[in-house]
Amino acid sequence: MNVAAVIYGMGEAAHVDQMLAALSQQLRRDGYSLAGAVQHNTDEAGRPCSDMRIEDLATGRLMDISNPQRTGTGCRLDATALEDVAGIVASGLERAVDLVILNRFGKQEISGNGFRAMMEHAVAREIPLLTVLNGVHRPAWDDFAAGMSTTLPPDPTAIEHWCRSVLPSGK
Repeated sequence: MNVAAVIYGMGEAAHVDQMLAALSQQLRRDGYSLAGAVQHNTDEAGRPCSDMRIEDLATGRLMDISNPQRTGTGCRLDATALEDVAGIVASGLERAVDLVILNRFGKQEISGNGFRAMMEHAVAREIPLLTVLNGVHRPAWDDFAAGMSTTLPPDPTAIEHWCRSVLPSGK
């Protein structure tokens, strides 16, 4: 099973999101067919939090997953929007795919929602899967992956090396 999880710590999520976005752009330029999603956060001056948008790696489409009801303490995920986006993004698996990149294994996936079904589908089809998770979710990830995944640090070189090791050669 070609599955890897980038484990990051508190305060590293935005950095990891940027790494995955850059990696996915490079892999597409290199001719690889991707499915999945990466997150883009848009900060605006004077706002307490950023807008969270998901990029569908199969189409490039950007979709909002932010809850419009923001609080003074931070942003909130719109779980309903995430479910809608996950369904749209999952359609990327209807074609030949070299790699699935999914930007989180988090609370929604732990509860069986979000991108969980897409992860399961990729594993069942033996499509290499790369995801990231906050270290606090490591026990749930270990249960999901049943000890059959590679753990990667939040380092762009290590992540790209793993991806290249599981991608088809000759592209």
